[in-house]
Amino acid sequence: MILGIATVVVLVLVALAILPAKKRDRDASTPNFVQSFTRPANFRQQQLSEEAEAIADEYQRRADEAWREELGEKATVLFQTKTTAASKPRKP
Repeated sequence: MILGIATVVVLVLVALAILPAKKRDRDASTPNFVQSFTRPANFRQQQLSEEAEAIADEYQRRADEAWREELGEKATVLFQTKTTAASKPRKP
């Protein structure tokens, strides 16, 4: 029974880790589509917008890594508390 609960918790955590990434990718595709039709005024403006986009992508990647690491730590703590509670013998 505990194994079943642990499996469900792991599946939920994996789903939560995947869904925000898919939503962000879908949201990010729209501005890129619009941006391809608008032409920057000059090369410097284009360079600045590319740098800003690269910085934003890196920031988002680091935020996602930190979130996944924190999620993994919470899952580990959750599993440890469930296994220790299940391994304690019951008194009649």
